[in-house]
Amino acid sequence: MSAEKKAKEAMDLKEMAEKASDLAKNIWLAGLGAYGKAYDEAQDQYDKVTGKVKEAEQKAEKETANLFEELIAKGKVLEEETQSKLSDAKDKASTSLEDRLSQVKDNLAFTSKSSELDGQLEEIASKLDLILDAVSASKAPAKKAPAKKAAAATATRTASTAKA
Repeated sequence: MSAEKKAKEAMDLKEMAEKASDLAKNIWLAGLGAYGKAYDEAQDQYDKVTGKVKEAEQKAEKETANLFEELIAKGKVLEEETQSKLSDAKDKASTSLEDRLSQVKDNLAFTSKSSELDGQLEEIASKLDLILDAVSASKAPAKKAPAKKAAAATATRTASTAKA
């Protein structure tokens, strides 16, 4: 019996070894399955997130394009308003400038009259100098030196009135 017992024990040992081997293999396959399942779930989550990111990017691009178009439209409106205001300011400045030029022209007309008066004053001054020369010549015919002083004074007066 002992041989039969030993044979039976050897068989039991083989069966146990096979069961242990099958159990280890099943544990390993379960771990591999868990890894595969986790990988698939992670891939699904990644795909969902990637899809949401793409949707958000497309939405952002559309909103950005719309915002850009709105900004362009607003810029055009502001440009037109600014040009209108600038045109109004130019018109007002032009009118104001024309008014000022008219005032300056009126003042120049007075100045030209003043120039005529200056000419008449110079003519009167020169005639007065001639009269003074004649008077001083008739008073002092013997003194020649004062006549020279009078002539010098007359020349000085004529020069000063000419400058004025």
